[in-house]
Amino acid sequence: MRCYLFIFYLISISYLKSDNTFKEEIRPFLSEYCLDCHNNDSKKGGLNFEDLNSNFKVNGTSSAWEKILEQVEIGMMPPEKKDQPSATQRTIVAEWIKDELDRVGKGYAVRSRLLLPEYGNRISHELLFDGSVKDMPYTPARLWRISPHIYRGKRYQSVVRGGIEAEPVSYLSKSTGIRDYSSQEVMDESGFMALRMALSDIISSQMHDRELPGLSYGSDKGKPIRIAGKESFKAISEAKGMPSDESMSRVVREEFNKAFGRPINEDEFDRYFNFMKANIREGGNEAGLKTSLLAIYLSTGAVYRMELGRGDPDLHGRKMLSSQEIAFALSYALTDEPPANNKIISHALSSGKLRTRDDVERVLRAMIAEGSPPIRKNLPASAFHRMLQEAPHGYGYYPRVVRFFEEFFQYPRAGATFKDSPGAALGSRALVGAPQGQIVRIVNEDVRVFEELLTSERFNMSKEKLLPVFRAQFEERLKKIPADRREAAIKNYEKVSRQADNLPNDTFRAGILHDNSWLIAHSTNDENDPVHRGIWIREKLLAGNLPALPIGVDANVPEVHDKTLRQRFEVTRKAECWKCHKSFEPLGWPFESFTDRGWVRTGMYYNKKKKIFETELKPDQIKSGLNKGDLVKYSWDTTGEITGTGEPGVDGPVKDASELVHRLASSARVRQSIIRHAFRYWMGRNEILSDSKTLIAADRAYINSGGKFSEVLVSLLSSDSFLYRK
Repeated sequence: MRCYLFIFYLISISYLKSDNTFKEEIRPFLSEYCLDCHNNDSKKGGLNFEDLNSNFKVNGTSSAWEKILEQVEIGMMPPEKKDQPSATQRTIVAEWIKDELDRVGKGYAVRSRLLLPEYGNRISHELLFDGSVKDMPYTPARLWRISPHIYRGKRYQSVVRGGIEAEPVSYLSKSTGIRDYSSQEVMDESGFMALRMALSDIISSQMHDRELPGLSYGSDKGKPIRIAGKESFKAISEAKGMPSDESMSRVVREEFNKAFGRPINEDEFDRYFNFMKANIREGGNEAGLKTSLLAIYLSTGAVYRMELGRGDPDLHGRKMLSSQEIAFALSYALTDEPPANNKIISHALSSGKLRTRDDVERVLRAMIAEGSPPIRKNLPASAFHRMLQEAPHGYGYYPRVVRFFEEFFQYPRAGATFKDSPGAALGSRALVGAPQGQIVRIVNEDVRVFEELLTSERFNMSKEKLLPVFRAQFEERLKKIPADRREAAIKNYEKVSRQADNLPNDTFRAGILHDNSWLIAHSTNDENDPVHRGIWIREKLLAGNLPALPIGVDANVPEVHDKTLRQRFEVTRKAECWKCHKSFEPLGWPFESFTDRGWVRTGMYYNKKKKIFETELKPDQIKSGLNKGDLVKYSWDTTGEITGTGEPGVDGPVKDASELVHRLASSARVRQSIIRHAFRYWMGRNEILSDSKTLIAADRAYINSGGKFSEVLVSLLSSDSFLYRK
């Protein structure tokens, strides 16, 4: 009875505290910032907050508060011309609403949304970086499903390099941003069954030698393709009678090492070895082998990264990752391989020097100094684009570093973007490979990395700059070519050099946002896309928030063939549209400096016969078309505007895409926004307010080092957010 009375007392105190918060914080907030427009008389947007109930159990109350929550979090209300609440005031209101939703059983859906990558910016940027948050950082203890790339690194089937046999799982998150989030990458029943089927096929395909039908073309046409089975599997599956203990022991130890990324201990060995023996005795060699291997491959430690924090609790209730957990976390932070495959990590682990923050920093600096070799697969056919892809050896080529910039800028999507507009095209490998190489060069040089990524002139395809580099590289290679092959090599060099006449001599481009790949990735199949380009900048570079597209809104612009894209977009100036579009359209329009295929725009002509706009006509075609009256010359508008940084030298009108990116590159908010996305990528989650110290430290590391991205990595990967669990 006393227990029930105590619980009743706690609940009563909780509701009393909530009621006091409403009277002291929430009601005054509404009165000051909301009731001018949302009262009994005006009811703008059909919303009236004057008599809004604080009891969320009252019908309709919780839905009204959810609308307030979204507007408070994304910062669209109050309107920009009205007085604005502080970041702290917004956070107090938002947290109170979420707590009240929790009380009535509706908070889970709201809080779950905040775990999604696209909701990461809902946490106040100002509070994260102003130093007012004093909480100690940590990451919740978790199981993090192994990513498709890590499965590839396991090499369950050494003869296969791609497809489901190399990556038997896929990402569950959206393909429009950072993919590997621990809260999203979970194994539900359907995912488990799909993984089981894929692993079963992988095992079956290696039990015996296989023969596939030959190719239907080439010199080996009709010749059967023979694929050898795995010798260790065949020693069991093809054994006459019971396999030897030695062959079963070998499979258990080797496959456990692959699945778990570490050697098996003796207790585990006894369990799996005896399990295999019993399975083979009961079901036969093949069935017993498969069942036993599936038990290893589908174990929790093989499917999930386990980050529980196995150390002793500190004064803040946090537990540091164990040495083994740190080893996996560091290895998977930069590579897709287990720690046993990295000599720096494995040596530190075996020597007991992976226990403290200093140990972690020492290992990280050694790995960054060691670097990784260039990616030499899927090289572009074009010699010049291939030259650009092959950047020097360095830490920028670690697989996880490469993928961060791929997922952040999203430029690889250009390779799969179908273009239906007239104009010159680039091969998909050149389109993705060249900017990848340029990004890696900038990262490896490690000087003002963010600014260089956004403004570097090296993204211009300039034959005047490429030819000297190409010649210098050829002269180095020529020294290593045998004398009897040099003449042929020189002829080939001269042939390729002549092809440089087809290269443009761009000078306007500045940074990755001006590269063909980024422009095409953020375009439609036949025209520019100011909406999605602007949204990308608002969310990725300016840490901004945008509301979801309202249900029932027709988001299409009218198809009028003789009007420019900007003229057709005049429909978005309607009040109901512009209240959202003003946040991103002005950021997207400066890219009218380029055609939808990513070439620098030099003219725009309407072809009256074809009823299309043409932007890549030759001078004689333009002259003839104008004389005949087939072409009408149009001007194009590249002006736009930056808003929302609060920085006088950044906010304001811009004349074109060049001024846009140079202004953005000078912004502290842009720098911090990139760091926030780096945090999400390497922590596998959205930041929370208690991560403030981690983010501030990473920002300072970048500034104090002269813009080294390596220092951002060291700061993040040796932070409390990375090392502690709770």
